Amino acid sequence: MTSAAGLETKIDSYLARVRTALRGLPESEIEDILRELRSHAMELSGKDGQGIDEALESLGDPVALAKTYRAENHMVQAECSGSPLVILQGLRAATRNRSGRVAATALYFFGYINLFILWAAAAEKLITPSHAGLWYVPGDIRSLTLVVSDYPPPGARELLGWWIVPIGLLAGWGVKVLTDRLAQWWIARYRRRKELREV
Repeated sequence: MTSAAGLETKIDSYLARVRTALRGLPESEIEDILRELRSHAMELSGKDGQGIDEALESLGDPVALAKTYRAENHMVQAECSGSPLVILQGLRAATRNRSGRVAATALYFFGYINLFILWAAAAEKLITPSHAGLWYVPGDIRSLTLVVSDYPPPGARELLGWWIVPIGLLAGWGVKVLTDRLAQWWIARYRRRKELREV
């Protein structure tokens, strides 16, 4: 039979490692996690505390467990945040492997690159109106070109004129919203599937 002091020492040692790995999360959240883990460890160890080593082993490596809690925290925050960095962190947490994280990051950046191109076109039109715009060469529809801070193709005609400013700003904002919403949808979908697997 494990003594109460020995039982508490083993649990405290395990939870101290979890706490260290959770550094950076809000203190109240860390306390909730540690309280939940302590309760779970006590429950698994049995009334006499004999199975405490097995109970702690069943919880898994403290650092890996903390990593799981961190990933869950990032995903929850990303689902209700408007911050691109928070959403990107959540999106990366919602992918299972390294190649998935690289692909998710690349797609997210692709959306934001398009946002900045559209906004840059709108801003450049205000600075150098003869350079920026949506241009096409008559007779060749494949030559449709968005030009930002460069000269238009020879013989090209501008399609939007000054309308590029409000259209670029609105389209850029639309790309941002769409990119963020798609990322948040992906995160929510991943979390739902994960919950179903755990049931």
